[in-house]
Amino acid sequence: MFRSIFIYLSFIFFIGCNNQNKTFISGKIIKPTNNEILILKDEKVIKNISINSEGTFSSSLEVLNDGLYNFIHLPEFQYLIINKGDSLVLRLNSLDFDESLVFSGAGASKNNYLIDVFLDHEKEENYIKSNYKLSKIKFKRIVDSLQNIKTKHYLNYKSVIKTNFISDLIINHAILIPLYSHIENYIISNKKNHSNNIQYFKKYRDYIDLNISELSHFKPYLDYITLKSINESFSEGNGYDYNLNFNLQRLIYVDNTIDNQIIKTKLLRFIAYEYLLEEKLLINIDQFIYEFLKISENISTNDEIKVLYENINSLQVGKLLPKINLFNDKNIEKNIISHINLNNNNVILFWSYDQNSHQVNLFNKVNSLSIKHTNYHFNLININDDNLKWKNNYLNTFNSNRIDNFRTVNFESMSKKMVLNNLNKVIVTDRKGTIKEILTLTDLEKYLETN
Repeated sequence: MFRSIFIYLSFIFFIGCNNQNKTFISGKIIKPTNNEILILKDEKVIKNISINSEGTFSSSLEVLNDGLYNFIHLPEFQYLIINKGDSLVLRLNSLDFDESLVFSGAGASKNNYLIDVFLDHEKEENYIKSNYKLSKIKFKRIVDSLQNIKTKHYLNYKSVIKTNFISDLIINHAILIPLYSHIENYIISNKKNHSNNIQYFKKYRDYIDLNISELSHFKPYLDYITLKSINESFSEGNGYDYNLNFNLQRLIYVDNTIDNQIIKTKLLRFIAYEYLLEEKLLINIDQFIYEFLKISENISTNDEIKVLYENINSLQVGKLLPKINLFNDKNIEKNIISHINLNNNNVILFWSYDQNSHQVNLFNKVNSLSIKHTNYHFNLININDDNLKWKNNYLNTFNSNRIDNFRTVNFESMSKKMVLNNLNKVIVTDRKGTIKEILTLTDLEKYLETN
């Protein structure tokens, strides 16, 4: 069978190599997690490719521009550099996605090199972080040493393999950005010496152009600029307290520094979500939104942030639960208020069968709390869409009649109305469905002990 697969892939590769006007991608996935792969450009799907029963796939691609693409086989994804006329053949094992991913065919070399760069940075991550407490001189030596090794290796590669402008741009920044991100994190971790560190690492901090359109969808690049916005908004008096004024300064920094509208929109959106999902005071939220909308020019993002604001405003202590529809264990669909038991105060929690450790912890905690706190009814909302899998995951798990299980009808709608940024969120209501408290799973037991 493997011989026939090899012949098949080689045939596809041969066709691709002899047609310079078309771009091809094919390959073999061992233990596929689903029956398709997706190819994306600028976060938009340009091709859905089916995987057959043997784990192989093949397709031509319409590549209008050389550059950075995404290859997705859920739940994993990786970056690709694709040039017009490439004929990529890839092989991977989904159980060891990045480490097993290897390319052959036209365009393979640059992609194998890029994957190796990512893997090397991943291996070095903990080592570099463990040295954040060193003096700036010693930390700089570590960064310089790694940068010299990586740069020399890449120059040797380019002396043998010819790279075009876009491939060189992507690989070079994939090498440098993680190292320079560590410098930004080092400065954040050593805030007492903030001004001195800013000056000491100036050469590195000024090196990266923050308006490279070809990298506008490259997450490490965007993460780096986000870190830099933190350090550039630091106040000697207030530090990194992530309050209103600090985040307004971040908006101003992005507005003054970033000219590329795609990059600017992404960064402004990220800062808005990061702040709004943590801030509790509506008066601060109102002021942030006012300033955000003066700076942001993207209508779609502005509308999205306005909806987030409205949902935050609706999900406040003293207000009724938002209207969301749920299925109960008999597959009856009703509004949440019609489902929950109004004879008791209610605790509403969220879970997913794709997050096993969280599920186990949540189920154990709910079983324990339901015994101790008989004046509360516990409502567990599953966010997945597979009805049978949902029921099989909680069947014979709970012993109390004060625990009910529900499944969301529309996760996207519910997550927005419940402002569900993570599954540790807990909402407590009174017997009428009025919100009494919004807290985390970690704080729930302490709250129930005193209320």
